[in-house]
Amino acid sequence: MKKLLFLLCFLYFETGAGSVVAGGVMAMSAASSLKTLKGDDFGLKELFAPKGGVAMKEVMLVIEENMNNNGAVKLHIIIVYDEEVDGELKKMSAYQYFRRVDQLIKDHPDKLKIFEWELVAKERIIPWVKVEYPNNHMLPIVAYVFAKYSGSGEYRAKIPPSYKKVKITLKKENFHIDYEDKENKNS
Repeated sequence: MKKLLFLLCFLYFETGAGSVVAGGVMAMSAASSLKTLKGDDFGLKELFAPKGGVAMKEVMLVIEENMNNNGAVKLHIIIVYDEEVDGELKKMSAYQYFRRVDQLIKDHPDKLKIFEWELVAKERIIPWVKVEYPNNHMLPIVAYVFAKYSGSGEYRAKIPPSYKKVKITLKKENFHIDYEDKENKNS
């Protein structure tokens, strides 16, 4: 629907059928009548977003009592704004990532955002945390989770792009990502 709205506006201006103000009023009126307006950006971010994207709005962490054999786990959620950084991260294990994270931040300070936690097995739940996107001028293209367990596994996962409420369960030997509000997944 948003693409249709954009096409209508483009064709309207191409034909010279009116002023910018008249075209804007027509576009807003059409969008309003079609109930496609969402928030202040009128859905334009989604229209021009690269493939993939990140819909995540909130994160909850659930810690099982025997997480990492009752040891601590360092957990990072990385929001990526650049395809080059994405290419680097998707090749890394958690071990490689945690060895290089400081350099990644120095090399790409405005191309990624990291949310981090140090978790211990006695904690049970970290309630919903709002995910803020500091780079309003850039669209996030992908989100990853890296966990520093004591084992030698990959401990890396990509957060599915459609997940808005992400629940990460930290288990004995690995973690699991789930969509918390499954019934409303398509909303």
